[in-house]
Amino acid sequence: MIQTQGDLMKKLNKLLPLMALSLVGMTSVVSAVDDMQVRNLENRVNALEQRRGANGMINPPARPVVKDGADVWFQADAIYLHATEDGVHYGIKQENSSAPFDGSVKNISYDWSWGWRAGMGYNLPHDGWDLLANYTWFRSGEDKSSKTDTPETIYQTWTNPTNNVAQALVANAHGNTVLKFDYLDLQLGREFFVSKWLILRPYVGARGLWAHRDIVVKYRGGQLGSGPTYANTVKLKEKFNNRFRGAGLLAGADTQWGLGQGWSFYGQFALSLIYGQQRLHEKQDSYDGSGNASRLGHAYDAWSIVRTMTDLGLGLRWDHLFYDDAYRIRLQLGWEQHILNGFDKDMNFNSANVQGKFNFNQGDLAISGVTFEARFDF
Repeated sequence: MIQTQGDLMKKLNKLLPLMALSLVGMTSVVSAVDDMQVRNLENRVNALEQRRGANGMINPPARPVVKDGADVWFQADAIYLHATEDGVHYGIKQENSSAPFDGSVKNISYDWSWGWRAGMGYNLPHDGWDLLANYTWFRSGEDKSSKTDTPETIYQTWTNPTNNVAQALVANAHGNTVLKFDYLDLQLGREFFVSKWLILRPYVGARGLWAHRDIVVKYRGGQLGSGPTYANTVKLKEKFNNRFRGAGLLAGADTQWGLGQGWSFYGQFALSLIYGQQRLHEKQDSYDGSGNASRLGHAYDAWSIVRTMTDLGLGLRWDHLFYDDAYRIRLQLGWEQHILNGFDKDMNFNSANVQGKFNFNQGDLAISGVTFEARFDF
């Protein structure tokens, strides 16, 4: 059927009211959606407004503000820590020298030792920010010895094989470690309420680190090298010095989980990237029966490196304002851990034919233990 132009115009005139009605309906729907979005936005803004503190901030500062104070605080920690390190050994003890090689490795470790931490903080007048300078001091060490009775023997593990003493058998072996570990933190943070019972203090800053570790290994008696058997007055001494000094960026967060009546749990995390220089010294000396020393070897190495250090802490805290809120005290007891990645780097010479053949230990220095802190705000 052939439709004329007049027929098409009649059908179009019939469809126009329907199309207009549909357009009006779509406009109403879009308008309703827009109104809903606006109402949701207003509700969110109103909710944020209701969460604001008296000073109009969405996350009001949570730091304690003492009445008419100087906005300064001091804090001090007594720390009781234990250091651990990979690859700190001084000999392999074999029970029977005539049997196939079958022994136990004798390792040097660290004693639990006391240290301290001291800091001073200042509450800035801008937006609840604060500044904190915190210094940590720690020392540790240990002595370990192994003696033998026939037919026991001790294989040396640290001596340089280029001096033909690496496989020497000795009667007595002694190892000693000394660790010095210090770091200074400078922090800029803000302590604020996330909710009524949860407080967060993120911070950024800088860290300076000084880590120094000495190992001294002594071997006495038995057979040193391929020569004759010597008395116990003859000894071989190996000394390793490992030092890392540097400074870098620091970032972290302190959390406080409220329990009521001034009590709370706290959690701490920090990560620092420290650029510095690591230096190694290795010295090997032999002593005759009269105590005269002869230098058998000396090696030195130094290079620049960026090392990461991670800090974790968890414990229980109590805060109290007193004397008409003019002062505040904080007492806390917790557990903390620190890991300096890649610090364990000692030169282990492993070839008697090529003097330049050596490898490094591949380990970390970890320090963990108990800490008790007292803080005073005024």
